[in-house]
Amino acid sequence: MTITGISHGRHRGFFRISGKILLSLLITSLFLTAPAEAAKHRKKAVTSYSYSCTIIRVSDGDTVKCLGSDRKAHKIRLKNIDAPEKSQQYGQESGGYLRGLVLRKKVSVTTFGTDRYGRELSVIHVNGINVNQKMVESGNAWAFRRYLSGNDARIYTGLEASARKNRRGLWKYPNPTEPSVYRHSKKAKRRK
Repeated sequence: MTITGISHGRHRGFFRISGKILLSLLITSLFLTAPAEAAKHRKKAVTSYSYSCTIIRVSDGDTVKCLGSDRKAHKIRLKNIDAPEKSQQYGQESGGYLRGLVLRKKVSVTTFGTDRYGRELSVIHVNGINVNQKMVESGNAWAFRRYLSGNDARIYTGLEASARKNRRGLWKYPNPTEPSVYRHSKKAKRRK
């Protein structure tokens, strides 16, 4: 890459920039504006961050609230899982199971972004246990296939298959309704 000297004649005072430098500057400017562009469309970068906090509330089997050391409250949606709604069959049991695992305990949280409700999409660990995986393994939540990919898809669907086979948790009932299907049917009934 080279920048040639000042040209003479009509274009006095301008630098001639080689094509490679121009292309490099263009690509760099696109990378620098990508986060701003993503922010305009409310898309989060795929980066993660971790922190510790104490769980102060369990809303249901996949949503909790915690208080960080800075006294900041965080509303967390457990990533990769979908637990029954409170009003759904096994919803109370699922929430109770999660409550027993994490309520008033110090946990380590790894957050991967936020959902459309502003909740942090996170994986929680307590005493070395991956809580998200434990919820599926124990039959208290589904593997949220709609959002799973790669190694997570293999792990979570395997845990769900084992829970189903051994009739753990919600799998002791014949034909349990997936939470996403349940939510969709409730919305449809409200529209009528």
